[in-house]
Amino acid sequence: MKVLWLFLVTFSAPAQAGTDKAMLACTLAQKLEMTVAAATGIPAAPSCPPIGFAIPVEAGLARSQAGAYHPGSGRIDLAPDLDLNSVVGQSYLLHELVHAAQYRAGKDKSVPCPAALEAEAYHVQADFLQAHGLMRDAVMMRMLANQLGTCGAGDLDY
Repeated sequence: MKVLWLFLVTFSAPAQAGTDKAMLACTLAQKLEMTVAAATGIPAAPSCPPIGFAIPVEAGLARSQAGAYHPGSGRIDLAPDLDLNSVVGQSYLLHELVHAAQYRAGKDKSVPCPAALEAEAYHVQADFLQAHGLMRDAVMMRMLANQLGTCGAGDLDY
């Protein structure tokens, strides 16, 4: 499958704005690492991962996602319009940090299916949202986590 990346540049914003956003993301990542460690049992990363702001594009169609973790490079990409000053925006960074921790710990080699990694990240994200009073968002994330956690088996115990 051919994957293309579309990097958006805002010409009206000063170059400093991108640097400020990257610095904010790194500062948040360092704080959120404690949440990841507490939720997963994986020690916090010693430094900030590379974080960029890009929208993934596959097969010519923009995907509707807020973030992506790239195991090969350790890079996290977040949607350019993701508001890292909001709890919801921070929850998506947290979600990607969970993936970084999973790969750092080698969990990708021991799960029953790749969706189990997503399930764990959604559970941590849901707990974070709930802790910040965003119950509706937390319920949606928990529903996603529970569905993914079945690894395609579903609840088919007849």
